[in-house]
Amino acid sequence: MKTHKYFSLIFLTFIVLGSSTASAQQDLAQQTYAVLQQNCLTCHGPAGAFRETLLLDHTALLETGAVVPGKPTESPLYKRLLEKNPLKRMPLGQPQLSDAAILAIKGWIQAGAPDWSWRPNPFITYDEMLTAIQRHVESLDPFDRPFARYFTLTHLYNAGESPETLNIYRMALSKLINSLSWRADIINPHPIDPAKTIFYVSLFEYEWDDDEV
Repeated sequence: MKTHKYFSLIFLTFIVLGSSTASAQQDLAQQTYAVLQQNCLTCHGPAGAFRETLLLDHTALLETGAVVPGKPTESPLYKRLLEKNPLKRMPLGQPQLSDAAILAIKGWIQAGAPDWSWRPNPFITYDEMLTAIQRHVESLDPFDRPFARYFTLTHLYNAGESPETLNIYRMALSKLINSLSWRADIINPHPIDPAKTIFYVSLFEYEWDDDEV
């Protein structure tokens, strides 16, 4: 089996699909923030009658269960927007939000309710990435160095992916590598940098020959 052929195809797809996720999620989060700011601050802002439930606090929305990430129809906030009874529908005493506004909120929840206050990750330069790999190689026993291989998510981190999304990619990387392993037990790739964007694997651990990868 020539493992590198599978890696080239699957891992390339893995990279391409994730390249634009961060910007799309942030655009959606900002759209939702704008909708809530425009329509909800009258009642839920600092001077509103319901200021104890400040809707623009992203953490509070999730912790109180008003928003269930990934599940709009289970989110009280979304359901209140669709309420037929105008005495129960939000915004209270106002016309129903436009279809576009409701669709934006629905899409935001479906996307996992990304935080609109989240900021991009500190940029990791190419030289910093290579230096981290070099230091790790030098820390290995001379016997283990020929079996060392490295995978990076640094480009996704630099593109501004959220911590939640990066965790998904880390799990996907582990699943991909273990699906191609000859061993029965699961061995997760080892992160070698503080941001956990560079991962070390040993061909020996996965029982691959060095001419396969």
